[in-house]
This record gives sequence, structure tokens and C-alpha cells, in this order.
Amino acid sequence: MGHEDVSHSQTNLGSLRVRAICTPTSTNQSERFFITTGTMNRAIVKTTLNGCRGFSRSTIALQKAGTPQVYDRGQQRYEIISGAPSEMSTSRVVRIFKESKPATQSSNHNGKMWKMDWDLLGKEHRWEDHLIGYQSSGDYMQGTQLKFDTKESAIKFAQSQGWDHYVQEPNVKHFRRKDYSANFYHSAGPLKHIRTK
Repeated sequence: MGHEDVSHSQTNLGSLRVRAICTPTSTNQSERFFITTGTMNRAIVKTTLNGCRGFSRSTIALQKAGTPQVYDRGQQRYEIISGAPSEMSTSRVVRIFKESKPATQSSNHNGKMWKMDWDLLGKEHRWEDHLIGYQSSGDYMQGTQLKFDTKESAIKFAQSQGWDHYVQEPNVKHFRRKDYSANFYHSAGPLKHIRTK
């Protein structure tokens, strides 16, 4: 029997029927309390029974009468304990977007996740490397992207960190069916260019 296992035991003391809730415990094995039922309702009988914990000492009796409502952890603000610099929540804006499909014939694998990136800082944070000519940047969040499964989870994370954010909705294209025979329909006026797309 585990620590939280509860068993019920009944015993008869003459004409008095005693019912107890027993749970194993490691301390005070000698004194136990039982709540009686029957003729002496709500009376407490002091007896000795090893291996059982009395109802008055059980976790059920120690619970408060009014249980508080479940607190939503998403309402907490974590920017104080996150360790991020303070300017990330005061002077930076976060963009939440969904990457578009590439122009090649590749699949839409990159567009399945919602991503989060930071706005670019001014020119004072960028310079040209004198050795090779590469563009360098002092912005430590420029190449950082966070990925989320849903838009709601990304918004909830940004709100919990205290970041200013906006959502860039993806442009969903609706393709209509095209028939090749439509290229040869009669149209008044000059001849039109034959387009297959």
C-alpha cells in the first residue's frame, strides 16, 4: 500500500459500530482516532490500532474547506525571472508569422510552424567587416527565431514574457481549376495570348 492509499476498516465495540479510514504512516503508531457511525454519531473513540492513521490526522481532514480556483499559469509575467535584458520588453517588438512556401517545387514544410522573430535595429548596430567585407551586427537577437505549433501558444508566450508583439497573418492562395480547352474559347476582338497558367 502506497503513501496515499486509503483503506476502510470496521470494528464492533459492543453495540457500537466503529468505522475508520486507515492509511499507513511511519509516526505515532500507538494512538489512533476513529469517527463512529450509528447510535453515537460524530463521537470520537480513542483506541489503539497499528498501521492506521486516524481520520482527524489524515490529509482529507487537513484540507481547507474552500478550495481556491485553478490559477492559469499563462497569466504570470516571467520577464523578471527570465534573465533577459530589460530592453527586450521595453524597446523591441516581436513579430509572429507563418513562413510562406518557397518559390521552388519544394514542399510546404517550413510553413507548418508559427515563428517568432525580433525587429531589426537601426544602422548603428550594423557595420561592414574591414577584413572580408561581411556585414556584421551587434544585435544579439537578429538571427534568433522561436518556433511554435500554434499561433495561440506563440501569443501566450510573448505575453508571458512582456514583449510587444503583432501577428502577421499568412496570405492563403485559393487556386481554381483551369481547363486547357479554355485557351481556345472564342473571344471578340484581337487574338489573345495563349496562357497555360
